[in-house]
Amino acid sequence: MSSSDSAAKSREDAESAAKARAAKASDGNAIIGRRIGQEALKRLAELHMRYLKGIPGGWCVVMKECDLSGLDFRNLNFSHGHFIGCDFTGSNLEDARLAGANLFSANFDHCNMTRTNFSRADLRGANFTDAEMTEAQLDGADLRRGAVIRRGATAPVGRENSSFRGARMYGTNMSECKLLDADFEGASISGASLQGADLRGASFAGAELKGVELTGANLADADFRRAIMDEQTVSRGDMMRATRPRAAPGPERMAKILAAHIEWIQTGQRQGARADFARMDLSRWNFSRAVLAGANFREAILADANFEKAVLAAADFGEAILLRANLRDADLRGADLRGADLKDAKQEGTKKGELSGTSLSTRL
Repeated sequence: MSSSDSAAKSREDAESAAKARAAKASDGNAIIGRRIGQEALKRLAELHMRYLKGIPGGWCVVMKECDLSGLDFRNLNFSHGHFIGCDFTGSNLEDARLAGANLFSANFDHCNMTRTNFSRADLRGANFTDAEMTEAQLDGADLRRGAVIRRGATAPVGRENSSFRGARMYGTNMSECKLLDADFEGASISGASLQGADLRGASFAGAELKGVELTGANLADADFRRAIMDEQTVSRGDMMRATRPRAAPGPERMAKILAAHIEWIQTGQRQGARADFARMDLSRWNFSRAVLAGANFREAILADANFEKAVLAAADFGEAILLRANLRDADLRGADLRGADLKDAKQEGTKKGELSGTSLSTRL
């Protein structure tokens, strides 16, 4: 047996031993439905550390539906602990260790999880909305669907799939994770590893992916239609079975589209053709001073696009991604911007409001 195989077997044996000890923890000793304070958390961490070290008097932490919001978990080790359906909202878990922990349906919304270790944890149905996850370790974690039936309820309430909506994931390690149907809407993912991850059915609507490692990931039915992705990320994944946005036309084709659109406007829609950019990836495209009144940009990806001084009256930008787009001095009177992502868009001098001669007004 090689040294690497021996090391892997040792880790597996250690995990099995920890799980065997945890199995002895009875529900009768579980803390259920309680608010935990900072001093109590410190004492529980001490007892759990004794348990991890096999020292008499230790206790494997078992909590169910407890309120752990706003607490300081920095540098604490709760590996292989049980926090089923617990609420960690707004807590600081920087450098905390929860490797192999049972965190089924836990809530980590707005948490600081910088360098938190969740390796091989059970995170089914867990939520990480707007969480800071820089260099967090989730390798091998299970993040498939899951939901707790709360006390007094007869069925799960709320979402069941794991959510990373708006999370900041810089250098995050999610290799070999089970992420079936996970929701990454609006997440910022940079330099992260999803190597070998199961991302079937995952949604990346409005997410931005830069330098993400997707080698060996299962991307079947993963939805990237409204995702912002750099070439490095795209080249590292097998996108054949994923859902992608429409590709942008080349320069010559684009020139013809713009010319046909102007003719469509000038002839009262009798000739030419309306510019149809719906669900198209037009990131970083330069439309400065272009005449695109009434154009269709619905659900298009327009990150870093330049629309400075463009005529966009009555254009449809519904659900479009306009992240960091330059809209300075653009004419948006009568345009439909409902559901559009305008985060960090430059809008100085933009014309909005009623479009003269029509019943249209800018819709936000």
